[in-house]
Amino acid sequence: MSERNLHFKALTSLHLSSTSDAWIRSKVELENGYCSISVRLTPFANTPWGVVKESVIFQLLHDASHLAANTQETSLLAKCDKFEFQPFQTLWESRVVAVARVIHSDLHQWNIESTIYDEAENEIAWARSWFSRSNVLLETIAPYKNQILKLSQDWN
Repeated sequence: MSERNLHFKALTSLHLSSTSDAWIRSKVELENGYCSISVRLTPFANTPWGVVKESVIFQLLHDASHLAANTQETSLLAKCDKFEFQPFQTLWESRVVAVARVIHSDLHQWNIESTIYDEAENEIAWARSWFSRSNVLLETIAPYKNQILKLSQDWN
């Protein structure tokens, strides 16, 4: 397995280890400069009035952006410097996909656009974010490190 694929699998493992995964059941796809998080939102994501909480929509956009940024950096965790969030419409419990793409990259910063689409492929919310390298080594984060170790073991 290539270093890049190891990195993507470890990033996916890191995301899936979050507490939110228990109630959103996400499926993550990563490519260089791209992330897609597909989820079936359950009633736990809803307000008492039945609509999906804006905090859930924000978190999906932020997670997709964060993962897209981290596809560009293989040793340090990306940090969010600025995040602009724009919800468009109310969302009810459904399957959604958050898609994030790096639209500009340089040595110090990545600009990312992310969008949430509903089952009918309507845009629900949109965000623009700016990420840079933090001082945190990815290999010091347990779920990331454990997945790298697991995948790099020679079991033969």
